[in-house]
Amino acid sequence: MLRNVKIHPKNLLLYDIFFLPVIVLEREDVKAFIEFALENSNLKENEIKTYLAQAIPSKKAETARQNQPEVKATWNRYRNRYLTSSRVNNGVKFVKENLEILDAVEKDFGVSKYYIASIIGCETNYGNYLGTYNPLDTIFTRAFDPKSTYWQKQLIELFILSKKYNLDPKSIKSSWSGALGLGQFIPSSYNAYGVDYDNDGVVDMYNSRKDGIASVANYLRENGWQKSSTAVLEVSVGNKYQNLEDEDISALELPFNLNNFRTKISANELVEEGFEIDEDFTEMISPLLVFEQGKTKLYLGFDNFRVITKYNRSSKYALAVHQLALEISKRSDE
Repeated sequence: MLRNVKIHPKNLLLYDIFFLPVIVLEREDVKAFIEFALENSNLKENEIKTYLAQAIPSKKAETARQNQPEVKATWNRYRNRYLTSSRVNNGVKFVKENLEILDAVEKDFGVSKYYIASIIGCETNYGNYLGTYNPLDTIFTRAFDPKSTYWQKQLIELFILSKKYNLDPKSIKSSWSGALGLGQFIPSSYNAYGVDYDNDGVVDMYNSRKDGIASVANYLRENGWQKSSTAVLEVSVGNKYQNLEDEDISALELPFNLNNFRTKISANELVEEGFEIDEDFTEMISPLLVFEQGKTKLYLGFDNFRVITKYNRSSKYALAVHQLALEISKRSDE
C-alpha cells in the first residue's frame, strides 16, 4: 500500500513516525544515496538501509542552522555569549580538574592546554552540554533537504563510525549539525582525528576525558598548529580608525576584507591604509577591526588563528576562543 503513496519530502514531518522508515527508503534521492554509499565505503547495503530507516528529517535542526550567531550577531554580542564570568570560571575549574591530562597532551601534541580548554568550553561548556539532537536526523536533513554531497559524505562517515564502535546514531547526542562529543567533531573529523588516548581500543569522546582532550589537540596539530606561536595579537588601532562602530567598520572601503580569516596580507599593506602598526611582522595577517565593549579595537590574526577557523569557519569564533583561552590562563595563574 505505502509503495504507491506519493509524499513530498518537505511534508514527511506531518506523517506518523510508524510510516516514516518505509517512506524514507522509497525516496529516489535516498536510493541514489545508497548506491553512492556502497561505491564510497565498505558498508553493506543492509547496514546502510538499517541506519536510514530510522532517519526523520529535523525541521528544528534546520531552523537552528539558519540562526547561528556566527552569521547574525555583532562581534560584541557574540563575544558576550562566550566571554562570561561563569564560562571563564568553569574553564579554570576544567583545567585544574584535568591538569595531568592537559599537561600530557600539551607535551605530546604541542598545543596549549588553554586553547584546548577554551575550544571545549565554547563547544560544550566543558562537557556539560553535548546537544539535544541526534546525529542521524540532523545530518540526514542536511544531506537531503536540499541535497548536499558534503553532508551525504558525513552521513556515510556517521554510519562507518557507528558500525566501528557499535553506536546507535539515533540515541547519542549531537549539536544541530550532528557534531559529536566533548569537542563536537563532525563524523569525518571524528574518524580522521579522534585519538584513543586512554588506550582502551575505542575513541570515546563522550565518556573519556583523555580521548576528548587529546582529539581536540590532534585536530589542531594536524591542521597546522605551531607550538609557541602567537594566534592573535591586539595592537593600537591608530588615529585614523578610532571611534568606529559596527556600521562604520562595515562601510570602510579597503583593498582587502577585514574580519575575514581568508584574508592574508602583509603588515606593510595595513600600514599603507593608515593602520599604525609595526612593519616587522613576518607572518601573513588576517586583520580584525571590531567594536568591542565601547571601543574600536584592532587584532592581528596569524597562522594559529586561521588554524582555529578550521574548527569553525568563523573569525568571530576564533577570536572568542583566543580571548577565552587568555582569560582562563590569566585566572589559572592567580
